[in-house]
Order: sequence, then C-alpha cells, then structure tokens
Amino acid sequence: MRNRELHDALREFALETAALLSTELDAGEELPYDVVEEPGTGSVLYRYLPLTAEFIGARWDVIGAMPSAKRAAVALGTGAEAYLRLRGLPAADDAEPALRAMLDRLYEDATDFQFPEDRFERVYSEVERTLYEGTMRTAVVAAVQGLVLESDRVDLGGGLMLARGDRVDAPAEAVWPLGPGERERATGANAVVALERDVEADSPLPASEARVRFRRLLTAMRLFKPGRVALAGLGWGRADGGVWQPVPLALGGPGRGEPWTLGTEEEPELRELVELVAGARQSGRIAWSLARFEMGCERSTDVEALSDNMLALQSLLEADDDDAGRAGLTQRVAALCAEERERPRLRRRLEAAAALERRAMAGTPVDPDLDEDEDAGIDAPRALCAEIEQHVRAVLRDVVCGYLDADLRSVADDILIAGDEPIDIRAHDTRAEPEPGPELEVDPQEGLESDLEPLPDDPAVNATTRTPDGPGTAADPRSAAWAVTALPGPRTMREAAPPPRVEDRVDDADDRLPHDDDDDLTIADEPLPVEPQELDSGVTASADWDDDPASYSAPI
Repeated sequence: MRNRELHDALREFALETAALLSTELDAGEELPYDVVEEPGTGSVLYRYLPLTAEFIGARWDVIGAMPSAKRAAVALGTGAEAYLRLRGLPAADDAEPALRAMLDRLYEDATDFQFPEDRFERVYSEVERTLYEGTMRTAVVAAVQGLVLESDRVDLGGGLMLARGDRVDAPAEAVWPLGPGERERATGANAVVALERDVEADSPLPASEARVRFRRLLTAMRLFKPGRVALAGLGWGRADGGVWQPVPLALGGPGRGEPWTLGTEEEPELRELVELVAGARQSGRIAWSLARFEMGCERSTDVEALSDNMLALQSLLEADDDDAGRAGLTQRVAALCAEERERPRLRRRLEAAAALERRAMAGTPVDPDLDEDEDAGIDAPRALCAEIEQHVRAVLRDVVCGYLDADLRSVADDILIAGDEPIDIRAHDTRAEPEPGPELEVDPQEGLESDLEPLPDDPAVNATTRTPDGPGTAADPRSAAWAVTALPGPRTMREAAPPPRVEDRVDDADDRLPHDDDDDLTIADEPLPVEPQELDSGVTASADWDDDPASYSAPI
C-alpha cells in the first residue's frame, strides 16, 4: 500500500455505501436482474445477471451527498481521470464518476451489498497502480521523544502521520532508544513521525519538506498542550523499500516535564490544529513571540523558561519595560486570559512571576519545588511558571487559529473598556506647559516631622480639606509646594553683595501705579522693613526667617 490516506478514504466510502444499499434491500427494495445467454454450443443456457450498476445509479444523489464521498473525492483528486481511462470511460471534471465506477467494479455480479473486503483490496490495487505508475514511494521517519500514543497510528493528512514505532515500517535506530538517558526513561518503543510521499522515479528524498512539516507539527503539539515532546535531531529515509539512509533534521532541543500523551478523543482536534499551523504565515511580533515560547519549551528548568514566556507576553502586548508598562501588561493579560471576577487574582500572579524573574536575573537561587509563602497561599515557583506558560500558549493558539486578532493590545483594551472593572487612566494636557526651568535641589522629607503639624480630627475641618487627587497648589497643606515652604531655614539665597543703588524715573503717563502727577518714583536705596503679617491664604511668615530681609526672601 502506497497511500494509506487514499486507501482509508475509499474504504470508508465503500463501507458507508454498503450500509446504505443494504438498508434499501432490507426495506423491501428489489435488485433488478437481466437474463443473458451463455456463449457455447449445444443447448442455449441462460443466466440471471444482477443489475447492481442500475441500482446504485438510481440512488447516486444520496450516495454522492454523504460526507465520506466528499472526502474520497478529495483524496482521489486528479487520479480520477487516470482511473476513468483504465475503465474505458470518458473523462470528467470531478471525481464522482470515478467513485461510481469503483463501486460498479466492487459489486459487479454481486447479489447483495455486503462489504466484500477481499474484492475491495483488489479494486484498490488497480486504482493505486493507475495513479502511481512511473513514480516511487519515499518515506522519512524520525523519533518523537516524550510522546505516548493511545492509537497505533494517527494520520494527520498529506502523508504525515504519528505512530508507535514498533507498529509501522521504521528503522530500529528510530524505534528503540539509544542514549543512556533515553533508555532510563523509556518504557518501550519510541513513537515516530513519518512523511510518506510519491515522487518521480529520479527525484531525491523529500528531506526539506520533511524538516518543514516536522517542525510545524512540533509547534502544533506544543501549542496543543504542555509536555515533554521533542524530535530527534537525526531522521531516516528510503525509497521503494530500499535501505534506510540517515537524514539530518536538527529540529530543536529536548523538552522537559511529564510525557506528552495523545488520547484517541484528542486526535481530531490535533489534526485540525496541525492543519492551521501548516497554513498560517505569522510575522512580526507574533512570529517572534511564538519562537520565544518554543525556546521556553526547550529550557532545562521552569524558572529559565519563565523569562522566555514573560518576554513573549511583553512582545505580544507591546509593553514597555517600566512600571507603567508592567502595570498595563498585567491588566491586558488578565483581560485576555481570565473572566472579570478572576482578573485581580491573575494580576497578582503575574506580579509574583515578575518578582520571581527578577530574583532569577539577580542570581538568587530558586528552588522550583519550594513554596515561597505557604501562609499567603503562594504556590511553588514551578506551578507559577507553568501557569504563565499556559497563558502564553492559550493566547498564541487563539491567534494562530484566528480566534484573536494579531493586534492583541487593542483587543485587550476593548475588553477592559467594555467591562465593569475600573481602569486607572492618567492624562494631562501638554499643549500649554511652560518651558522647564532649573530644578531646586531640596530634600522634600527633611524636617517634615518637626515642622508639619498633623491635621485635626475635627470632621468639619476634614470635610473641607480632602486629599487631592493629583498635585496640589502651594496653599494646599497636602501639596509638595507646601512641604517645601515649611522647611526650616532660608528658601532662596540672593547675591552676597548688596544690590547697587539704582534710580529709575517712571514716566508720569504710566498709570499702572497710583501716584501724584508731579512726583517721581524711585527704587529706594534701602529696602523698607516689613512687619510679619498674616496673609489672606492663611499662611503666616515663618519665625525662622532671618532678621535681615535684604539677604533672603520667602515664597508666598
């Protein structure tokens, strides 16, 4: 058998057709017959010939609409024209006439429609010889480490399959573990991945195609669920049952964790995901994050993989590596990966993961199985790392499958805006901001405890003096400007030398200051003493100001 996918598709179609036609006969439908003369000499002999082709033709509309018929037509493809030529029938644009011709051949001279297993294999051999004349069958096989299959064989489409190594035709080097570490962990024969392909007689082995398809299969398996799954770096190939030859693959490092088990009920979902990954063409941040995620799957420890997964999240959500970026990252990941009531918990988990990553980056030893704080309910680092990896896996899988748009930042923001949870958004108008001036180097904490008096507990006072939402004014006792004003000592140093005597006559026409028409205004040679007075704002001149007001001034 050279094409198991085609074989299984045609067999399923024939079995379903047999069940339908048998049900028709059991319901009272009659199979028509024709009487024909047997050739020869002497007396004329007659024979009843069942007209199965007419019986099938009368019900072809129902047969052709079956799902198995459509799958068989796709599997037969362009080979349908060659089979019609073999049967001496006119060519057709689709595969349905070839499928009908195969059924006529299968039930030729039959008096019922019980499925004939032996005859089907002979008919299929005719189809296969017709399709693959002038070609050779090639196969490339590689061991899949850490994979456990419940089925003997899992067909993934296009000649690609997973199988138990001892249940298929594969070299012993791929089937049985060779390295000491592999032998210790192995419980039997390796599972293998194989690509079977028909090529022209003078064509080489499809090694390049095998590398690409094996790599995409490994990506799909890692996106499907966690587990220790990896491909061997060396594969084996042969053509038409010849000698197995080594084929270098070099498809990545070993995995970690528990074995990757594929249940029978999971096979259709994996087959669909493999098809989607094979057809996806990711680029930009998605491709980079997917590659980083796979690097994490190949790390030797969970804590090492944590950095890869955190970097993947930062790239997916375009988060900056600062306090604001990290805060936005936790909010957006929680929006994408959790229901609204679970988002606060996930944000705390993400913050704990970021703290664990910083510890690892600082070189602090981390035991992945040791609880950080059992009383606080914090799991072991291994569980925390596994949870973050699962969130990265889920987001990437949804993007690859088309469930999420690649612009994940906008998707997350839309979810947050639509939810009931409050969002911390800070904004200010920068269009009319003054040019920044020189900064005054003052320690805002110096002397606060000695000079600032606590606010009274009187509710009437507190009702009118609330904590400002943002930066306050200089008259607000809670503001930073007030804290600077309350510091002891001089505020602004003037020049050490006294200012020069300057006389400036002001034009009488200037009516900005009240004065008599015949008087001249001058700047006094000596400043006038100023008595301390209480200002309208409630600010009283500080007692620690210097007696010489010509040396210092205080802000009001």
